[in-house]
Amino acid sequence: MKTPLGGNNLTVQVYESYPSADNTWTLSFNNSASTTGSYVVYAICLPVTPAS
Repeated sequence: MKTPLGGNNLTVQVYESYPSADNTWTLSFNNSASTTGSYVVYAICLPVTPAS
């Protein structure tokens, strides 16, 4: 997760982060600071190769 840089007092607590379907990632979080802001969330998915 990427938060804005600068003088912001954004405090983020992630509650959950998991693959919820074959092509979907779910993330929920709380900003407990009194300031507002926007967040950018990235999920980078890699194929899984079974071990032999």
